[in-house]
Amino acid sequence: MKIRITISLIAISLAIWSCDEPKPFDNPTFSYNPFSFQQDTLHNIEETTPGKQSIEWGDHLRAWVGDTQYYRAGFSLDFSFSDSNLIGVDADSVQLWIRHQTSYPENGADTLVDTYKSFNFYQTTGVPIDLSAGIFGEHLGNDTMDVKGENNFWTFTLPDSTIMAGDTSIGLGVFPDEAGIMSVLYGGGSTIRPSLMFFFHEPDTAGADSVTSLTFLTDSLYMHLIEQTGAFDPQYDYLSQLSGDSLVFSLNLQNIIPDNDTLIHIISSNLLPDFALDASAFYVSSPLDSLQKYYLNVIDPVSEISVNFTFGLDEAYLGNEIKYIIQPALDEGRTTIDLVLRSNNIGFDPGFIAISRDARESAIFVSSSFAVRP
Repeated sequence: MKIRITISLIAISLAIWSCDEPKPFDNPTFSYNPFSFQQDTLHNIEETTPGKQSIEWGDHLRAWVGDTQYYRAGFSLDFSFSDSNLIGVDADSVQLWIRHQTSYPENGADTLVDTYKSFNFYQTTGVPIDLSAGIFGEHLGNDTMDVKGENNFWTFTLPDSTIMAGDTSIGLGVFPDEAGIMSVLYGGGSTIRPSLMFFFHEPDTAGADSVTSLTFLTDSLYMHLIEQTGAFDPQYDYLSQLSGDSLVFSLNLQNIIPDNDTLIHIISSNLLPDFALDASAFYVSSPLDSLQKYYLNVIDPVSEISVNFTFGLDEAYLGNEIKYIIQPALDEGRTTIDLVLRSNNIGFDPGFIAISRDARESAIFVSSSFAVRP
């Protein structure tokens, strides 16, 4: 019985072996076969173009103030209030309240040494602010703030007569007084954006002091930001939470598109920008972090598909899979694609990443398989 089974298996094997194999033929890009697999690092990025759109800081959830070797930043605020709400009299004191989120040192690898730093406050009503020239309006004074404390309120008491009875609006500004840090605060898009607190003191029925107050949230916030002269190398494009809006990679897809009689399946695809670590600045987003990394987002503006992208200080890609963008583009028969790379840094830190302007130095890695079109 066992012999008969063995003979039957041999006969079947010989019959299969005698069948004709698929006949392959070659063309300049691949060998036609029912199944094939290839991996390529393709230097097919033809152009990189910096995005020109400016960040709309007025509606941003964060605002920045500081002075480092890379950036100088500050912000101004417009407040509107009704005189009837102020009871037609001068308040005993008026405070500008700002909620501080966190502060970063000059060098992202360092830790903050000083607990307090000094900031300048200005009356900016009707003043064309020039950060580079130091024109901010009427100087109201400066105050020291706790830059090590996180999620703490900063307050500045306006000098007497800064706001008088009958006033219905005022512009105020906050700008750095010392170099070495960059501080992030809750900005115009936040429900806890900067506010003015009007305090009124009067005796109560028992003759003791009683305090009432009125709060006015800022109506508009304007960021003022400049790059320090000579801080950035012209051979690189820079992406930052602070100023670099985006970088557009224009790719030619034709050398990964098969002939019409096959289907392509992208197993994985990775964007490989030519990052320059020596020209980049990474900041630890939390005192508990030990790994410095930079977060980005890649989007195809045609399909509106986006994926997250993470690059580590150790030159390792912690996430740069873009097959979810490339595959639909190929399925639609597109021969070119623009990938828009933006900063998406968790923690909103002031770090930046440098990318070579030589498009030929960047690439995509593609792992794919082909099959006969049914």
